[in-house]
Amino acid sequence: MLYQSGSQSSEVSGQNQAISGEPFYDLAQVLVCDPVASNRTATRSALYSLGCRYIEITGSLRDFLEALENRPPDLALCEAQVGESELCHAIRELRRSERSYNPFAIIIVTAWMPNATLAEEILHSGADGLLLRPFSAAILDRRIRTHVMQQKPFVVTDEYIGPERRAMARPSSGLTLGPLNSLRIKIEGRANPDEATRRFNAELRVACAKLAHAKQQRGLSRLRD
Repeated sequence: MLYQSGSQSSEVSGQNQAISGEPFYDLAQVLVCDPVASNRTATRSALYSLGCRYIEITGSLRDFLEALENRPPDLALCEAQVGESELCHAIRELRRSERSYNPFAIIIVTAWMPNATLAEEILHSGADGLLLRPFSAAILDRRIRTHVMQQKPFVVTDEYIGPERRAMARPSSGLTLGPLNSLRIKIEGRANPDEATRRFNAELRVACAKLAHAKQQRGLSRLRD
């Protein structure tokens, strides 16, 4: 099973209610990586105030990548200070890796006043977004909801694999896959967590097969950075 939906009982709120704004953070499995203790505390506090209860904290890129592969979250937040070039390389590898359980995971990079070069590199790596510090719980809430409820299509081009960037990777330039979002599937399947788990795993297998085929066709298995 690629993610555990859990056996917690909860009142059933229909799909339309959940998607229109009912709290959903109680379902979210979140991974946070930050080498700075004060940042980790601030991010965890913001997530907890939103209702997140399944939060894994790491302080190194190595532990972050190990968790992404072995305990895939619904959402990952990683601070750029963990190693800017190393992080961008790791995200690119995650997006194209056939070993990864979920190369479509939502990844938000956090940073203190990044320069234009770093911001561009982060977005070109395949990250879903860049969130500037300091941020409030309200800002974090808006960003997470946007990525969960309005996730961009996933594209595969000769030079890029990740969420669509209209200025650099239009759908016509490569394969386009519909968004595959484990948290949204959990929300839509709140009334039947086991079925939601089966649905996500089935859709993930299909999407990974399409991604692997597209990479093979375009010669991207050994795509260089």
